[in-house]
Amino acid sequence: MNSDRPTMAELRGVVQKARHREIGNWLARRAGRPLAVYGTWLAVRLGVSANQVTFAALVVGLGGAAALASGGRLGFVLGAALGHLAFWLDHVDGQVARWRRTASLDGVYYDYMMHHVVNMALGFALGFGLAVRTGRVEWAAAGFAIALGWTVLSLHNDCRYKAFIQRLKSATESYRVDGGSGGRPSPAPGWPRRGLGVASYPAYKACEPHVVLLSLTGTALLALVSPWAWEWLWRVYVVGMALGAPLLGAARIQRAVTRRATETEFQAWFQPLNRASIEPALGSRVSQDPLDIALEEVV
Repeated sequence: MNSDRPTMAELRGVVQKARHREIGNWLARRAGRPLAVYGTWLAVRLGVSANQVTFAALVVGLGGAAALASGGRLGFVLGAALGHLAFWLDHVDGQVARWRRTASLDGVYYDYMMHHVVNMALGFALGFGLAVRTGRVEWAAAGFAIALGWTVLSLHNDCRYKAFIQRLKSATESYRVDGGSGGRPSPAPGWPRRGLGVASYPAYKACEPHVVLLSLTGTALLALVSPWAWEWLWRVYVVGMALGAPLLGAARIQRAVTRRATETEFQAWFQPLNRASIEPALGSRVSQDPLDIALEEVV
């Protein structure tokens, strides 16, 4: 197998995860991951690294936000198209990393940073584009509210895991890591049939990046056939998101704090160890390479 000129079959066998059509959102399962392999094939042959692909996704995503912020019909259509290209590139980078065996925490960090920057820019651009189109600055404020709400929702998990690391860095005890105990990847749960989730589930889903992208795509298609309907729908969408996204972000924080969700998940992932029981084991392997000892399930 030539690592620089792989066949499509060789690529698929390495870069696509076993359940890539089961885990994750619909757009990723049906389009992003299956189609990304073609970009991976090209990137590998051109010698492009995973981080370079991530940077390309960042540039394209910001370009899409800038197009939306222009306020014009063609700009909106271009922005939606660039959004799909950025989404596709966001799946190519991981596949390139798996093929080249360069996957690392640094690459994951870079990828997450790209997501946050593009999401904030896109949210603000949706409102700013209307401000440019109408001359009313209130729409820019609405864009800021959307960007704030989406950022809070996307930072929800990041802040929880930062709290994990803060505790681990200051801990004096040792822990066993139970990988997957805090939520092994599985198909997403469906729409609740009773309770508050009946209303909150679709509201949260509407703020997810892939749903936002699909919403923009539908609105962009409308721009090609009915300009007045396109602008009306754009306004309705911005108003709804400006009011809903910050409230949903605040609700998610309140729920996590009152239900002690971060503490519960930490306890699921990290199990305290009795130091007396692990010191003899470590001492018996003092002749081992320190890197071998470091690979034990002790954080």
